[in-house]
Amino acid sequence: MPAVVTSDVAKVKAGMAELLAFYDQLPSYQRVVAAEGVSRAADLALVGDEETVAAGVRAYFDAGATEVLLAHTGVGSAADRRRTWTLAASA
Repeated sequence: MPAVVTSDVAKVKAGMAELLAFYDQLPSYQRVVAAEGVSRAADLALVGDEETVAAGVRAYFDAGATEVLLAHTGVGSAADRRRTWTLAASA
């Protein structure tokens, strides 16, 4: 799951939209996007502060996931990456 802990949510979401746009053309992802009620694959990324991203991870576990892998995307700053990995290490 692409995830970024950040204070600059709008900028990171814009970067995710650009990075993940190709998924919107894949039928398998189109079905996932439709099932989740969002408009594009980038909307599935976990982006926000620590509480927001942690809540997104918990939602996957609550839905029955046994593992949730956070993907490094390169979107966001070096500080965002440190915050994301710190959160991931604490889960």
